[in-house]
Amino acid sequence: MSLLIDDACGVRTLTLNRPDRLNTLTPSLCAALLDALRDCVRDPGVRAVVLAGAGRGFCAGFELSGGGEDADELEQRWSEDPLWLSPDQVANRMMEDAQIPTLLHRMPKPTIAAVRGPAAGTGLVLAAACDLRIASDTAVFKTAFASAGRCGDPGGSFLLTRLVGPARARELYLLDEKVPAREALAMGLVTKVVPDAELDAATAALAATLAEGPALAYAGIKRNLNAAITGTLEETIAMEGPANARASLSHDGKEAGRAFMEKRPPKFRGY
Repeated sequence: MSLLIDDACGVRTLTLNRPDRLNTLTPSLCAALLDALRDCVRDPGVRAVVLAGAGRGFCAGFELSGGGEDADELEQRWSEDPLWLSPDQVANRMMEDAQIPTLLHRMPKPTIAAVRGPAAGTGLVLAAACDLRIASDTAVFKTAFASAGRCGDPGGSFLLTRLVGPARARELYLLDEKVPAREALAMGLVTKVVPDAELDAATAALAATLAEGPALAYAGIKRNLNAAITGTLEETIAMEGPANARASLSHDGKEAGRAFMEKRPPKFRGY
């Protein structure tokens, strides 16, 4: 299977499983990943989501060579027709794939990218779409679009500009240089860098902490932060007020107060 799905204590881990191809994406893998992310949104038992890659790489972008994988049914039917490769048809497929980073960025649950080895092209966009990025000291980041004669996957310029700032984003896209883990940390591209042998444990610990946290508050936090990127101060305040009131009056909001007074860890339920 090109996508592995694992559940443990409220954490759902989605692992891109094409290690011999550095987990490059194919149409069938994108479809599976999109379905899995939609399930993460719907499933109340999923409290945090981890995106990882099998083997020595996170994701080296979209598979351009085919990699020996059979084309999906539509591609088999239309691949010989010029219409399949028309700009409008290619753009439509790209927009469909762009729902993947959109869900990682906007779903009302914390998302974490566990990055080992290359995160290039689409792989970098997927990592940037997550709320947090834990990188192995083997991680290497590269936009890889200019070198392929492309301007970038839908959503990438938005995510990277807001993650590292407009000047750094221009450097990443125009110079198209490899960025090692420590440099990525310094520019704010990743949250934390750990030795490669500790990546899985560090990611699991962080995901478990988030899964035990106040899910309703996390949903409000993500919604507020996403809106704040483009909203005015007044618009952001108007969104934050009602959201914070709901969270304060929820079971978890009250439980946090009780736990503080009783000097014990809170037991959040997600409502």
